[in-house]
Amino acid sequence: MSMYKYVIFFSILLFSCEKNNSISMDLDSQIYLSLCDNFIPGNTISVLSFNRLSTSSLNSISDVIDVVDPDIIGLQESYEIGLEIADRFDYCFYGNSNASTAILSKYPIEGINDMQSRIIFNDSIYLNFFNVHLTAFPYQPYDIRDLLITTESQAIYQANQTRSAELLSLISLVEEVKNTSTMPIILTGDFNEPSHLDWIFGAENPLYFAIDSSHFTVDWPTSNKIHDLGFIDSYRHIYNNPIVHPGYTWTPYTTLNEVHDRIDFIYYYPLDDLITLESVDIVGPDSQSTILIENYESDHRGLLSVFNIQI
Repeated sequence: MSMYKYVIFFSILLFSCEKNNSISMDLDSQIYLSLCDNFIPGNTISVLSFNRLSTSSLNSISDVIDVVDPDIIGLQESYEIGLEIADRFDYCFYGNSNASTAILSKYPIEGINDMQSRIIFNDSIYLNFFNVHLTAFPYQPYDIRDLLITTESQAIYQANQTRSAELLSLISLVEEVKNTSTMPIILTGDFNEPSHLDWIFGAENPLYFAIDSSHFTVDWPTSNKIHDLGFIDSYRHIYNNPIVHPGYTWTPYTTLNEVHDRIDFIYYYPLDDLITLESVDIVGPDSQSTILIENYESDHRGLLSVFNIQI
């Protein structure tokens, strides 16, 4: 890792990248590290969205990658350890060692900006890939728990106040891709906000936060706006009943008065059925997880979606 640090520190030019551990860098310190080696695409791609927790050890994260073996990772709280994971598992890497988000891929990556990249399968087929980590605080479910928010309209207003600037930037980029690209789009991330598909009548949190016997349902704005762009929530597409399958990714930690919720997502925009969803799993250490990891240190469960793709 020290080699990477020195290369990044002294590099000031943008240069092209091929195999042989080369690095390209722009002035904003986004780097592309090419470690993937001519991986031949199959008929499926597996995508992991994973907030690894900044204090997690390299060995713990490695256990997740060993078991899941994803083709593409939308990593949050990546920072410097994202490069180490890429090096250990021969992933191509695009990100910033000082920032939370990074993309790791068995296929070459064409970096666009800090939210956006292209995953290159061959000369004609690529995947538009977005990875985000939206603002965590103030976290509206906690404010509802603590009676700082007592109505749905307050929850929606505060959620917009917290994340709308980031969301508007994301929407602008996505709309540009939709207008100019003929390739599908996948969006991963820790959104730090529940889904409007989850806080419905009869689901756990609306019941838990009921006021005067009225369920505290919330039509959460971020997921609503992504849905309006034509994206499909991969987990809810397969597990469409949040009462039976809450799908919580926050959190495997069990503490007093914790609010458990689904705040990590993999969305996809299929575009002429070039990709179709095959399966979805929750990755974690407990009975809420469908892929179990013993040495698990993150405070989020990960989400794995497998897609069929026409290549």
